[in-house]
Parts: sequence; C-alpha cells; structure tokens
Amino acid sequence: MATPVELCGNCASLYWARPADSGLELLPDERERMSLHIQQTRAPRTWARSGAFIATAAVLAGGGIQAIATPSVAANDTGALILSDTNRDGVIDAKDANGRASWSKDRGAFFLANLDDDTSRCPTIGSGGTQLTDVQLASCNDAADGVVNGDTDVKDLARIRVQPVDPDEVSAVRVELRGVGAAKVNVFVKRGEGSSAGDWTRLGANGALPSDLIEDGVELGIEGKDIIRDESWDGSVTVRVVHRSGSKQVATDEVQLRVAPLLFVTDSMPIEKLYMADNETSVYEDVEMPAPTAGTLRTRQSAEAMAADFLAGMERMDGDVQLEKLPSMQGARGGGDGTDIWTQDIMEPGLMSIPSGDGEQQMRVFVRAPVRDGRDNAGSNPFRQTGRVVFTELRGPDVAGIQHFDPAYVPPTIAGMSYDSRGSTGNYGTLPAYEHNGKSYPLGRKVFGAVPGTEFTADPAFNKMLALQGFQDPITVDTSWLNVGHIDEFMSVIPADNDRGWALVAADPKLALDMLEELVEDGRGDERLYTAYDLVPPEGTTPPTTTIAEAVNDPLIVNGTAIGHAGVNRALKVLREEAGLTEADIIRVPVLYREGAAGRGRVGVQVPNASNLIGTGHDVVLIPTQHAPAVDGQDVFQAEIEARFAEIGTEVQWAEDYFYTNRGGQIHCVTNALRDTTYGDSWWTEGEKKSVAPEGPKEFLTVSQPSVSGVLQAGRTLTVRRGSLSPSPDAVTYQWYRGSTLIPGATSNRLKLQSGWGGQVIRVAIASSKRGYATVTTMTTVGSVPRTFTQSKRPSVRGSHKVGKTLTLRAGSLSPKASSVTYRWYVSNKAIPGATKTRLKLKKQWAGRTIKVVITSKKSGFTTKATTVKVGKVRR
Repeated sequence: MATPVELCGNCASLYWARPADSGLELLPDERERMSLHIQQTRAPRTWARSGAFIATAAVLAGGGIQAIATPSVAANDTGALILSDTNRDGVIDAKDANGRASWSKDRGAFFLANLDDDTSRCPTIGSGGTQLTDVQLASCNDAADGVVNGDTDVKDLARIRVQPVDPDEVSAVRVELRGVGAAKVNVFVKRGEGSSAGDWTRLGANGALPSDLIEDGVELGIEGKDIIRDESWDGSVTVRVVHRSGSKQVATDEVQLRVAPLLFVTDSMPIEKLYMADNETSVYEDVEMPAPTAGTLRTRQSAEAMAADFLAGMERMDGDVQLEKLPSMQGARGGGDGTDIWTQDIMEPGLMSIPSGDGEQQMRVFVRAPVRDGRDNAGSNPFRQTGRVVFTELRGPDVAGIQHFDPAYVPPTIAGMSYDSRGSTGNYGTLPAYEHNGKSYPLGRKVFGAVPGTEFTADPAFNKMLALQGFQDPITVDTSWLNVGHIDEFMSVIPADNDRGWALVAADPKLALDMLEELVEDGRGDERLYTAYDLVPPEGTTPPTTTIAEAVNDPLIVNGTAIGHAGVNRALKVLREEAGLTEADIIRVPVLYREGAAGRGRVGVQVPNASNLIGTGHDVVLIPTQHAPAVDGQDVFQAEIEARFAEIGTEVQWAEDYFYTNRGGQIHCVTNALRDTTYGDSWWTEGEKKSVAPEGPKEFLTVSQPSVSGVLQAGRTLTVRRGSLSPSPDAVTYQWYRGSTLIPGATSNRLKLQSGWGGQVIRVAIASSKRGYATVTTMTTVGSVPRTFTQSKRPSVRGSHKVGKTLTLRAGSLSPKASSVTYRWYVSNKAIPGATKTRLKLKKQWAGRTIKVVITSKKSGFTTKATTVKVGKVRR
C-alpha cells in the first residue's frame, strides 16, 4: 500500500512511498523524479536515509536537515547529519537528535567560555618590565590564541559529532558557523584518540573537513572566546554541516549551542583556600616596596592575630583547608603605597561548567569587581588595582579570570561613602539551592545590593551582564541605608541541619540594643562597652571608652538601630517573596548599628559585625570576636550567637579582627575564598518543576560513578561524591566500612580517618532512592590507610646565621626508617635552586630574609612526612 508523503512544502510534485522497517521508503521508480532545485524555503521539513530515502517520525520532530538531491546520510537511527549534547547527559547519541537545531533553556547543548590558562602561559608583566594594563591582563586566556593549550585544555572543549557519510554519494563535507556567535568561538577537528592537544587542529577558514575522515565521521571540539556580556550576543552559535557531491550541495543539517552561563558559587560550598591580604607585596609585578610605615606595621601585627584564629578554625574543619595571602600593597583606590586589606571587595568566586561523561567539566572563575579606581575610569586601567590579582595570581589551570565594565560609566560620588563602593563584590553574593513557587534553582540565585535607577548601584553594565546569563536570576535588595552599601553588612548564608540545607544569618540591631539595655537595668551601665579580654592594642591605637549606658542612650545608636531594623526587614521581605524564606530559615544575631555623621540615614556598626562572617561550607563558621561585656565570664553577644548556631549544628570559631579592620567591615570583607564547587542537581535543570505520574519501579540511568577525594592519611577526611544518576535521587544514604566491617555512625558523605586504621581498606556504600525507582546501591573501594611515621628524634640546624657561613641540617630520625629522604632549602618561602643537600652556604643577597628547610621522608605503605625546620633570618 503506497502512502503519499509531502517532501517539500512549496513543490508541486507529490511522491509516493511504501512502509519500510525504519520509516517510509521512496518507490524506486520515483527516486529519479527528485530535481536539484528542490529546497526548503518555508519551515524546515526533515528526512533521512537508511539504505534508501526515509522520513521517520523522530526526524520530523527533530528539525534541521535540508535535502537538495539524493539524500546522503550514512545509516543512522535519527537521520541527523550532526549532533551535540542536546539532552545534556554528557553523551552524544541518538537521543540528542530531537530539538538539536534550536536551543532552549530546557534543551540544547552548552560550550565553555575557555577563559582559563591551562599551561600558565599568560604574561603578568610586559616586555622590558612594563606593567600590563587591566585590559591587557584580561586579554590572555586559552581561547585567545586559537590552539588547544595542553592536554588539560582538551577537557574544556564541548564536543560535536559530524556523522559518517557514504563516499560514493558525498565527496566533501563543510562546517559553517552561523549567527553572531560565529565570531565568538573556535572550532577544532579531532584526529586520533583526542586526549592529547596534538590530536586537535583548528578548523580551516573554509570549514572543509579532512576528506580522509568524513567516511567514519568527524568529532569536533568547540570553545567559547567569551561570556555573554550584553544584548549584542545571546550566547548561541549555530554549527551547520553541508554535504557536497562534486560541485553540488546535496544536504545540510545544523545544531545550535549556547555558551555556559557565568555562575556565582555559594557560601554553603566548602572552602578549599581562604584568601587575605599579605600587606607586604605590591599588586604590580616585580615592584620593590619602600620600608613599611608605622601604620602598615600595625596592620601586619593585627593581621597575624586574625590569621592565627583562621588557622585554628581550619584545624576544626573536615578536609584540607589552606590560608593563602595575596599581594595588596599599592592597590587602594586613588593610588599610594598603602595596603588594600578588603580582599572580598575585589572579586567574586564563580564557576562555569558543561555536562560531561563524568558528570560536569567545571572551570572555576574569579570575577573582578566592577569597582572603579577613580583615576582612569574610561581608560585602560579603570579598576581598583588590587583586583589585578585575579589575573596575576589566581588565573591558571581550570581557573578563569573575568572582568566587565562600561567605559562610559562614571560612578557618582556619594557623600560619606567610599568612591564607587557599590561596585565592590562584598555587595554581591548567592542564595544556595532552593525550590519555590514551582521553580527549582539547583545552584541558587545571585543577590546584590542596589536601588536601580538611583546612584545606589554599581556599573549597570555589570549587573545587566549577570542578568543576561539566563540562570541564577539575580535578586536585588536595597543597601542604600548602609555606610558602605554592601549586602555582607547585614546577611550571610551557612550550611544548616534543616530542610533547606542552609540558613540565612541576618543582623538584628534591636536584639543587640535590648541586650545592652538589660545590662544597664542590672546596674552595669558604667562599664565600658568594649571589653579587651586579653587583647593588647597595637602601639599607637586606643580602644574606645564608651560605656554601656552611653551607648544605649546615644541618639546615633538609637537612630542606627531603627534604620538598621527597617533596612534588614525590607531585605528579608524581598527574600521571603523570592525564595520562600520563613523565620525558621533565619538566624538573627546581635549587631549594634550606629548612624553615620551628618544624619544621612546610613549606618555602620559600633561593635564588630557578627553577620559579616565567613561561611566556610563546613560545620565551623568564622565570626569576628565581639568584645562585648561579659556575663557569667563569657562575652554576652558571643554566648547568644553560639547558642543560636548550635541549634542548626554549627560551631563557631571566633576570629580577632578588632584592630585589623574597622567598623565598616569585618572578617568577611577582608577575605575571599576558592571553594569546592561540587553541588547537588545540575544547574541546567533550573526552571519549572515538572511533575510526573508514577509508573511503577523504574531504573536509574548512571551518568557518572561515585568518586572519593581527600588524602588517605590518619587525621584527614575523605569526602565521597555520589556521582550522578538520571533522574536525581530524592534520598541518598552513606555507610563507610573498614574492610567488611561497618564503621558505627559513619553515615555521612565524609569520614575522618582514625590513627588506629593503618593498613585497613576503606570502602563506602551509597544507596540512592527515589519514589517510583528501584534503589541503587554502589560500593566504592578507596584504598588502604597508610601507616604513619613516628618522630624518634627531632631534626635541627646547626651553624651561624651570618652571610658566608654554612648551615648544616641534622635530619633527626623516624621509626621505622624511611626508604627515601630528600631535602629542600627555602629563602623567604621560595625554593633555592639546587639546594637539596644537608648543607647550605648563606649568600649575601639573602641578608634579612628567612631561611627554612623541608625534609621529605617516604616509605611504601606509609604517609609521606614533610618536616619543616625554621632557621630564622640571615644576618650580615
């Protein structure tokens, strides 16, 4: 029985076909009736070939192919000539055919803006020692040179598959890039296995694919040269494949992809590195600083106290958390040789990622704050100069640096507020994952402070760029009531043992004032509000002398409490509406606000701001030491805060910053972080939640296997990543084992290794369940816990510290004896080339610099032991 099939919407002829196993096959005597002028000029009709001419329902739904003569696709199930990861499962297969030609938020492939520096080739200083400008620093990245930069860079390429062709029917295949995005991408052709950079060559200008590859199909790699910045580009690019037979075009097909959005990380993600200013090194390359001023020396002294508390907190956290100091001298706006301690305000941590066979290919990002320097707003150095560290210190393998600004924008000057303070990234943050009003935000939403259309906003081009990413739709809250104008002056987020998995910490000025009034009622009004508790002020500083009674009766504090109470509640109203927050999701902490001078209606703080905390992503949070009066021997504010955090299973590490910062900013303002960006459901699933009626038990599809990170060493913590299943499970449980023995209580995704487990094999079972799906249980073997050395005799260094003298290391001894021992000497924390023996002669140029030696001991089955011996400064 023949069935009429319309092959061309504007053609007069009607062709007849008969049923075939895989579709509808043209009758042999009708094939020759196809003429070369047949081409679609209306909405696309699609067909494919499997031995003969076939039009399957799947192809008709997919869209994309145009046929001009005899069809030419080699046999495949979809009829597609080109495929990308349209369904976002990390694999390119027949399931990607549907909808491949038109990208949407729900379906369509992504590619990365390849803005990292995998081979660390990007210069940080110009030829002849000239300083690179802000614009020059940002111009270098892996996508800027049109080559694949090392084997690691291969992973940053999104894949496109050009399907095989029949060489008897197709003599050449060309790839075309269509749309504005054509100038925004690089495309590479794979030859070989594809794991090495040498396996990839850039697609030629004419788009022709190598003739010796097309019969078996060709794999392409695509990288973006940039992110979405403005409305001139929506992030998409169409990749079109054209088949030719001799001089004739015989078929075309296309896929549309979009650049992955720039996303912000959340403070609920675990910190890997905590950054702070070093207060010693210039932000400009190879610049020697003059002798420090008395003020700089005081800053360094105060910084050490704060850093010591940070390190103490890190010891309490699971995982290997590091403290790293970044150059900060000469970075303050307006120039000068001073330090810029406000590390939070120069950059915002982010990430970009695309689906991969392993779950996600991620690139972490530092977004330079759009805050202006004030000296060259429209020129080549518009930014606050400390932000140069985004490119000079942090950009590298799998870490990108991004900056964005409108050269025509001139930040308005606001009386009593630092120049362009609204553009500091202390004014930007992210709510973690949540669901509300039928929508899911698996990586949360960006939040920033602004009053759009007024002077209280950052560079509008920067905020528009964030909104155009299409994911993490930004929430705006009013921060015009704050002296500095940043959201971190009144709110933070931390992980919590609640239904959301996180809580919002909010400043409560009324609570703070009420607590102080109770002290006055108890007859303690004559006591000082500031309480030292063993803190010795740096030389040249004087602690405040305000009494408790003076504080509660100070009109500026009374007014500040009212302004702050109203400002916080306005912001919380917005967050309740946008994220569905309830009072149960909010932890209120006492923060004593004080109105600034001249009655401008903006506030700072009188006591260190407890809401300006560091959410570490662990069960320990860092909060500035309060120095409030004591009740029953404990700081009254700290006791209240600890009790409130204990309710959600979070411990507090107090950090001393009283004389390091000022009351305009606390420990969050002077730090930044690199975080573990592992999270729950994939960000690209953001959007309307779709309810599916249960159809009985189904099977999960394994997208990626579980993996375990951490160091197999007693005292360290292992973290298991559950891998990825499709769909995402509703519940996941964990159980750790030593050999085949269950470890009691070890039922989280983290396990701290005990000293008595040396030589035992660690395994973890993960059970994933979801209503309507069969539970999946996996068992992952991590490995044997290595034994540890015992230090039998401490190492020491003998010899004079004077220039020209020789130091001799006595390496001490370990039990058991190490099979390999190496030595490395350092000067000012930099390795000395060739200094790998037990003796070191002190050179003249080292005078005044610090010497240390690191002894590294190894033995099979034992944890490598690195012992540092600090020698001290070299004397002349």
